[in-house]
Amino acid sequence: MVTKNNLKRTNEMIDYIIIGNSAAGLAAAEGIRELDKRGKVMILSEEDFLNYSKPLITYLLEGVVSLDKIYFKDKKFYRDNNIDIKLNTRVKSIDIDKMFAISTDSNEYKFRKLLIASGGRPIIPEVKVVYENTYDGSQSENDKNIEGIFTLTTLKDSINIKTYIEKNKIKKVSILGGGLIGLKSAEAFLGIGMSINIIELADRILAATFDRQASGIIEKRIKSKGSNIYKNNTIEEIYVTDGKISGYRLKNGRKIECRLLIVAIGVIPNINFINSGALKINRGVVVDDYMRTSAKNIYAAGDVAEGLDILLGENRNIAIWPLAVRQGVVSGINMAGGNKKYNGGFFMNSVEILQIPTISMGLTNIVEERGKNIEVLKDFNPKKNTYKKVVIRDNRVIGVIMVGNIERAGIYAGLIRNEIDISSVKDNISREDFGIINLPVNYKKHLVIGEGIEV
Repeated sequence: MVTKNNLKRTNEMIDYIIIGNSAAGLAAAEGIRELDKRGKVMILSEEDFLNYSKPLITYLLEGVVSLDKIYFKDKKFYRDNNIDIKLNTRVKSIDIDKMFAISTDSNEYKFRKLLIASGGRPIIPEVKVVYENTYDGSQSENDKNIEGIFTLTTLKDSINIKTYIEKNKIKKVSILGGGLIGLKSAEAFLGIGMSINIIELADRILAATFDRQASGIIEKRIKSKGSNIYKNNTIEEIYVTDGKISGYRLKNGRKIECRLLIVAIGVIPNINFINSGALKINRGVVVDDYMRTSAKNIYAAGDVAEGLDILLGENRNIAIWPLAVRQGVVSGINMAGGNKKYNGGFFMNSVEILQIPTISMGLTNIVEERGKNIEVLKDFNPKKNTYKKVVIRDNRVIGVIMVGNIERAGIYAGLIRNEIDISSVKDNISREDFGIINLPVNYKKHLVIGEGIEV
């Protein structure tokens, strides 16, 4: 631990420090500059890259986009907005009372206002490791020096995996985790012609947002390409030969050869640098409607924060890019003296596997329940391989799953966001051809003369 005497203090008071250089952090910088053109803004980022669009890192791995297309803000943005950006600078701790941010290289930055936009970090499970070429068959846990084991949540991860595949001529990959990160990874690997093994602890892939029917469509397509899905399973033992992963043993006892393993069981808010008790924290940093934390002059936004879920009516960590941007703008404006309210959001994400597009939004796994006025309507077309599920509460859409055809996803998102009473059109709400023409008359008029539909 760095002692007080070793700290390299700066005497400069920084008006706004932002921890994190992605969607929320950069949106906050823009929000600050809407009201304050001159205040000192500093961004601290632990990554090597100026910035990049995280949803595109799997497309970079697949070769769909090039490295120069993955950045969403260039150097000119920092220069024009007079932002001091410090890369390779990881915050070790923050002193809430004295208002200092302390980095791992022992620099101490004094701030007037602080935004925590540090994003999420991958969950790394504890797995027994067996070194097969050692004399005593020694074992350890979570050895970070094993080659061929990666996470896939950063641009550096994507570049390193791509390099490893090319260098070692890898043709098959195993993915631990069948959630969103695992399936986005699978999408990339299948796209470059690799076969995959997916190991998922639940009884289906994308279990958090998909029902069995939706998951089944994707699972069938994956298996049709010579890949495997091991459900109700996990890795209990990893085998290492000459410093590289060579295989693993599943919970059911099956042993599988493996030269490349992607750990994708989820992410958690990156809050390791926040001292226990310093801020109110549940899963992430709890904020109010103005993105303020429980400490004065400290805000939080993006994947690290718990903002309002409009469907649950409570704070929840929803780690998706559009909400990170909205939260960042709100926090930045309010840090600069504004009074902008965050109106909340809901979960929405999309993944395409082997030319099958999918999207899920809102509360999708709620079961039909009369006492709570929950209705579930479905439409499945086996010939077209399309599936739609609409979850309704009190005659309002609160969740949607679409597989195979997502062209009208924006319409459903608008119905959820605006809490539209769909009782007059409920009989048609789950039909494949449901569109603008089928919307309630008053809402349709609003779309024509109002803001339109966000897709």
